[in-house]
Amino acid sequence: MDVDERDSKILKLLIKTLTLSIAMIFLSSCAVKAKQIKPHSKSFALVKTIVEVKIFSCEKKEKKENKCEFKSLGKKAALGSGTFFHYKSSQAFLTAGHVCLGPAFEIWKDLPAGSKVIPEIHLESFSGHHIKGKISYVNLKYDLCVVEAKHPTIKRLPKISQFNSRMHKEYYSIAAPASIFHTGMVPVLKGLYVGDSNIFSFYTMPAAPGASGGAIYNRKDEIVGIVQRTHSAFTHITLSIKHKDLNQILDRYIELKKQGVDSIIE
Repeated sequence: MDVDERDSKILKLLIKTLTLSIAMIFLSSCAVKAKQIKPHSKSFALVKTIVEVKIFSCEKKEKKENKCEFKSLGKKAALGSGTFFHYKSSQAFLTAGHVCLGPAFEIWKDLPAGSKVIPEIHLESFSGHHIKGKISYVNLKYDLCVVEAKHPTIKRLPKISQFNSRMHKEYYSIAAPASIFHTGMVPVLKGLYVGDSNIFSFYTMPAAPGASGGAIYNRKDEIVGIVQRTHSAFTHITLSIKHKDLNQILDRYIELKKQGVDSIIE
């Protein structure tokens, strides 16, 4: 074997060793990156709301007192997603306003004075627990609902992020689009934050009916928003309440609790 041939073999060996080392470094960095997400799946719950709307109406009668009564429009169900969460000193359950109020959400402002909306909220947790909740606060403009409910076993609940979403950074949602959910299984869906329009933040993550109310998380597994809307012609987009509005509304909820207000829809 001459010197040139030996040097050529040594060079090839060095190239193979270097290539293998780079591949190992790349795989290692990917593994570390994957471990950064620890989805709060255990804090998730599927929401089933049964809502009865009773319209208050009066029948005018000549020379007699008006006959007034409640007329029920029947009971209707709504399905959605949500999460148990921690904010400052409070723990509760977070979902979308239209999940809590069901069909009554769209007609709320048109209901006659004195009408009654009677919601029953049932939560089916990731761990299989069935929990009954009570509406504590609904903000109609920003489509947000806080439910008084406690998880029987989970102690480490997700927190609300102190920071806004960052443009073109990756986020993820935990939600049950089309009610795809079973005890111990719930979809985790990734996407990029791509900016705001009107009262919504936009994320390029899939959504569908049933996903509404599911929490949106950053890389630190903190809540930055919730799933509220998608587009009927392109379901790979999620609309969420803006982070700053989420914090302001939760501050309002806490202030009302301090004032002794148990339940309000505004």
